[in-house]
Amino acid sequence: MAASPPSPPSSPPPAARPAPSNSLLAALCSSPAFLRVAPSVLLRAAPHAGPDATTFGILTSALCRAQRPTAAVDLLRCKPGLLLDPDRRHCRAVLASLCRCAPARDALAFLDDMRRWGVSPSRSDHHAVLDALLREGTAAEAYEVVAKQMDADGARPGLPEFERALRAFRENGSFDAVEEAFDEMLLRGLVPGARVFDVYVGALCDKGDLAGARRMLGCMERAGCPPGVTTFGVVVAGFVAAGDMDAAREVARETVRRGLRWDAPALSELVGALCGGGHLARARGLLLEVLRDGCATRLDASAFEHSSLEKELCVTRPRGSMPGGRRSGASRRLPCSN
Repeated sequence: MAASPPSPPSSPPPAARPAPSNSLLAALCSSPAFLRVAPSVLLRAAPHAGPDATTFGILTSALCRAQRPTAAVDLLRCKPGLLLDPDRRHCRAVLASLCRCAPARDALAFLDDMRRWGVSPSRSDHHAVLDALLREGTAAEAYEVVAKQMDADGARPGLPEFERALRAFRENGSFDAVEEAFDEMLLRGLVPGARVFDVYVGALCDKGDLAGARRMLGCMERAGCPPGVTTFGVVVAGFVAAGDMDAAREVARETVRRGLRWDAPALSELVGALCGGGHLARARGLLLEVLRDGCATRLDASAFEHSSLEKELCVTRPRGSMPGGRRSGASRRLPCSN
């Protein structure tokens, strides 16, 4: 039987396309001029240069250090097209940089990118975005993060997150939103503490619902969170601002009847609120009564009469500031009898 002809030598497998030299890339990234063009050059060369996860990590880290997080986001959005999964660590670093250096809504949009890539935002990621939104005064978007997005990502919001949303809504005078956020908190079974109640009661006063604010003092008692002297001070300042000095005195005296005493920080908050609203002169007699009968330690009432002290107090707070936060409506789901 004739021998079969020898088979031709098999050709060697094609060489794998080498990834760009990541060590060289890291060195070049120290040049601002190179960093400006590197992302576009990399993306144009991507099908042939074969960038790997390390390549993207080097560039995104360099862009974040250069305070160019939006360029880093553009790079990360190209990874799935190159069959590279965005890395959790890099995503979180880019998100943190967006929260520091970019418009807050860019950071909010990047949360959607992370979810699409299978990277679930953590509680700390949500807090960073919440901080950025509140710094820019976008209370509605911040509340959306608290009330909806955190739950969807398995990071259930608690009292601290709701308190921040309440304060933001009070600051911009969104009384209906304060009411909605407070009710949502109660529906979730979260029991407000004194700080949250102070914000809510202050919002009622800002809104002009002084009867509701006064009722809330009783609601707090029945909810197991008896109002402290600071909460009473918020209501006192609200009545003074409304010109109802009789009601303000009555609330101040109720504070003393409950065995509460105005310590220096609480008295400072009350005076600051009155001064910030331009009502200090109107409340002079009330404050002297508090100094005489309701202070934790015996203070010299004559010190308050000194005009230089009064002026000093008036420049310590911006006009319009009030203790405990700012603005809202009345509770419907706390154990209030009326």
